[in-house]
Amino acid sequence: MKKLLVFLLITTVISASAQENSASKAPGSHNIYLGIGTGIESFSGLIGVTADIKAAEKLFVRLGAGIGGWGGKLSAGIRGEKSTGNSIGYGAFFSYASGLSSFTTNLETTTGDRDVNLKLSPAMVFTPEFSYKWVFGNGHKLFIAAGYGVLLQKDRWKVLDGSILTDTSKKTLNILTPGGVSVGLGLQFAL
Repeated sequence: MKKLLVFLLITTVISASAQENSASKAPGSHNIYLGIGTGIESFSGLIGVTADIKAAEKLFVRLGAGIGGWGGKLSAGIRGEKSTGNSIGYGAFFSYASGLSSFTTNLETTTGDRDVNLKLSPAMVFTPEFSYKWVFGNGHKLFIAAGYGVLLQKDRWKVLDGSILTDTSKKTLNILTPGGVSVGLGLQFAL
């Protein structure tokens, strides 16, 4: 967590200094955007950092890192959008959630409610999405995104302490597993 906070601070400082240096560039002529993002099953996780790098006139390669509900999160993908002005975008990304080797939570078992020790397995998800961006200032972007993530493996979690979960608890854990509806919000600064 400390490393992520330090990374966020460094990104903010770099972005602030880049704003001063980018004053002479026309909006849309920027090749790199750095920022922060948040959301549920989003590109950056619950909170994280993002980078978009222009690969072609209307195509960006995207990278993200953050913290999600299933551990650390790394993402990579592409997004197509107009380079200038407010616009709709589309794209897809792969994300990797690190999981947790030991996670304790209260669940319903065959012997009643109790704290259960689980292993949350690493998870890979593929998410197609649509987005909308608003351009402000000297090419900076505020955007919202929505999509649907598909989990790419079967093993999601494992009970470590021998507890036998009820069907309700199993359904709850499957809902919390990465994948499903994705909603995100982000702010990126043009460099």
